[in-house]
Amino acid sequence: MTNTFASVRHYDRDGQRKRHNILAILGQYLTEKQYSLLIPIEILTLYWVISAIIVLLLGIKAGLPLPAGMQSDNASGNMGGIICFPAFLIVAGALCVNRQFNAALAFGSTRRDFWLGTMLGFLTTSATIGVFTMFGLALEQLTNHWWFGVHAFDVTVLGSGNYAIAFVTMFILSLIALLIGATYGTVLRSFGAKILTIAIIATVVVLLGLLAVFIWQSTAFISFFAPKGYWAIAAVLAVVCVVMATVGYIVNQRATV
Repeated sequence: MTNTFASVRHYDRDGQRKRHNILAILGQYLTEKQYSLLIPIEILTLYWVISAIIVLLLGIKAGLPLPAGMQSDNASGNMGGIICFPAFLIVAGALCVNRQFNAALAFGSTRRDFWLGTMLGFLTTSATIGVFTMFGLALEQLTNHWWFGVHAFDVTVLGSGNYAIAFVTMFILSLIALLIGATYGTVLRSFGAKILTIAIIATVVVLLGLLAVFIWQSTAFISFFAPKGYWAIAAVLAVVCVVMATVGYIVNQRATV
């Protein structure tokens, strides 16, 4: 009986220590506010401003607010919201797993705790970007697209005004970008540039193979996904996130550095 109680107490202490380590890693990640929160929002804000400037320039000839047809074309063709920030997040993810790793282990964290705490940080960054996108979408709708036809967040690729689709799209894209950086950054830290190059080449080969399968069976894929709409694609991307996080975790655990 005494041994049982001792085991329970030891398990509780061990669990508390792990939770403390994971939250400490999260806190360490969020301390770097420029990389984890501020710069992604600044990039999206700059994209917003550039979108407005482009509309003002178009309005010199077409008049303001832009004609309905031009606004519709702008909303359907503007992809800037999903391509302006992922490159930065890839770099940020790679820097995170390299800059914070040694400090985390030096203060008693395990590799597992480090990865889990980092994943919580990535989720926080992704959620922040998703919330900012909904905020931008709300302002555009409340101001009738800033009174002269600016479509930066109220665009087709973000769900044409659907708040849930806008949030999930930006959340998943952010998480994928961070995981790409973290996974390949861990490979570089652990195994060097040669293995990183091999890993990137292998990834490209796999992606090309998947693309070939998609082209070969495009009719079947389209017939399966089309009735389910956006959320089927979101589910696939969510699975990709889980796979990448798992691969990164395994690399992190087996690394020699």
